[in-house]
Amino acid sequence: MRKTLLQRTLSAFASVAALTGISAHAAEPSATIVEFFNAPANKYYITAIPSEWTLLDSAANIGWKRTGVTFSAYNAGQEAAALPVCRYFAPAVASHFFSVNKAECDLLATRPDLFVNEGIAWYAEAPANGTCASGTTSLFRTFNNGNNGPANHRYFADYTFYQTYAAKGYALEGLSMCLPASTAEKRADASRLLFQATFGARPADIDTVVSRGVNGWLDDQFNATASRYTPRDWMPLNRPDTCVNNTTPPLTATSYCQRDNYGMFQPQREFFQHAINNPDQLRQRTAWAWSQFFVTSGLDVQMAYGMIDYQQMLRDDAFSNFRSLISKVTLHAAMGRYLDMVNNLKPNTTTGVVPNENYARELMQLFSLGLYQLNNDGTRKLNANGQPIDAYSQDDVENLAHVFTGWTYPTVPGQVPGTINRAANMKGMMEERGAQHDYSTQTLMGSTISGSLVQSQRLDAALDIIFNQANVPPFVATHFIKQLVTGQPSPSYVDRVAKVFQDNGSGVRGDMKAVIRAVLTDIEARGASKWTPDYGHQSEPVLAITRLARAMGAQSDGVYFRNTPTNSGQTVFISPSVFNYYPPDFVLSKSGTVAPEFAIYNTTSAINRVNIAYNTVYGTINPDPTVFGATGTQFDLTPYTSVAANANTLLDKVNEVLFAGRMTASTRAIMKTAVETVAASDTTGRSRMALYLASAAPETQVLR
Repeated sequence: MRKTLLQRTLSAFASVAALTGISAHAAEPSATIVEFFNAPANKYYITAIPSEWTLLDSAANIGWKRTGVTFSAYNAGQEAAALPVCRYFAPAVASHFFSVNKAECDLLATRPDLFVNEGIAWYAEAPANGTCASGTTSLFRTFNNGNNGPANHRYFADYTFYQTYAAKGYALEGLSMCLPASTAEKRADASRLLFQATFGARPADIDTVVSRGVNGWLDDQFNATASRYTPRDWMPLNRPDTCVNNTTPPLTATSYCQRDNYGMFQPQREFFQHAINNPDQLRQRTAWAWSQFFVTSGLDVQMAYGMIDYQQMLRDDAFSNFRSLISKVTLHAAMGRYLDMVNNLKPNTTTGVVPNENYARELMQLFSLGLYQLNNDGTRKLNANGQPIDAYSQDDVENLAHVFTGWTYPTVPGQVPGTINRAANMKGMMEERGAQHDYSTQTLMGSTISGSLVQSQRLDAALDIIFNQANVPPFVATHFIKQLVTGQPSPSYVDRVAKVFQDNGSGVRGDMKAVIRAVLTDIEARGASKWTPDYGHQSEPVLAITRLARAMGAQSDGVYFRNTPTNSGQTVFISPSVFNYYPPDFVLSKSGTVAPEFAIYNTTSAINRVNIAYNTVYGTINPDPTVFGATGTQFDLTPYTSVAANANTLLDKVNEVLFAGRMTASTRAIMKTAVETVAASDTTGRSRMALYLASAAPETQVLR
């Protein structure tokens, strides 16, 4: 039988020399595995032999091309724990097989009629108890047995991508071997972690993550002292005539009474000041995610003191137990005002008063359960007709609304508590007014809330019922995966995180510190690069500007930045509705990909992002003379200016900090050309050019 050109090409591989060993115990893996694909033959092939790279690069005329996927590996003698990876070729199907498993290799050796032994491909470590050691890369193997195309193996370090091949008809053969991570790969993963868990990476932060390791860095962040908003005193809802913006010098802390108390100026300013300057990045990033889960808005909670108190509560309890957090959210006066639980009175047939259902409905729909019953992996449960099943009923909403009666505003300091407090105090927790509470026995999702319990016990009983619903773990897990890692998480990712919500390993349900750790350390979160087309999420406007600021070493009073994301569709603490700035299930129409942040992305907001980046990089941000204690914003570009004389070295630094190593060759070529139009002696100008173009590049707009 005459061989095809592809088979003749592959046959030539057997004559290529094996890998050359280097000195033992090398600190850095010295082998690189490169993946190729032949579209006409629908075949994947990986090799760590440079001469084979050259051969396949020269075979583009018959369809061979690099996919862009590479892995690191050991050469002989580099690592004592590394084992040889055998390489076999099956001529009948023109496909290669690689394994670190000696039993598999020995089995193939018994069938020389079917498999050609081509020697050692590279060296890797073997999995132990089905997992790879920390600091190594898990390599998974799939196999197309020929029923859905030519027989072929493909190997994946990206577990999300690996799982998608089941839908292509490939058999998922599991963990194949453990490859070493190169320094570049470790730094890329560190940068990716900082994309996910912070408001942006400072250049030195990458060194810290690499030094401490992912879990060590997370420990440091969990233990970091929380940044604090400046507490503000209660102010009456109707502004007194004495509270005005006084422009008469000298400027004092109370000069701009109206601006600083009746609106979101100060909460927004301090939000950006802390996000850009302060070290408790994970806590702040988690609190920001909570603020988009337990939504309040300055459209209704217009008083600075109330919003500051609510947001500080979310920040302080960012890593607490979900059960305690929903209690605090439920009783906080800012939420009470926003969703009408405050002064929610028991029914009165004479006056026609019925309990307000707003908070009861949103607590279940948006803050805990969602609309439909979920499997633990976040997929919807379906009834016999294939339709989704409601997570709760209208009766549940009405009954819960009765349980939520009898709570009023906190008594304003210095005032006398009323039957219900009419003075709108949005700071602190609402107070009980038993005379206004409906003590009737209620049923909630099949459980009974007894009328014999006192008011606070009845509220606790209702929250306990909700907290223990099966929907809560996957619902919360999905929110945080979408906020921090990827907009379209795989069901298995949701399932793994949901199981941690159910039990943190010590029998505790709802431990958010454990949940956040699970989200950020999951195999689908970590790794130097991700190849699934729908993986990741767009950098929302707030993150886009803070990431740039932190990359530029900014120290800021927050004044300039508070307005920067507004024209891009996101104003901090002023969500347009309880449904957040964008819906969590927004789908890109052409691809069908769930991409929430793209709901507020359009031609206008895209241009605004670029303009804001330009003004930030090239502008001077002086102190605002109307803000007491203003310092403006200063940047430290030293990490870039120190290397900017060499365009390639500068782009390497920018690639690491803002691209997490994902800068494409085409983007690099464009940026290099632009950077080199600036004189090498003008290191500041070169650095600014690189940072500005980086902020506009598509690779930095989508966090992968």
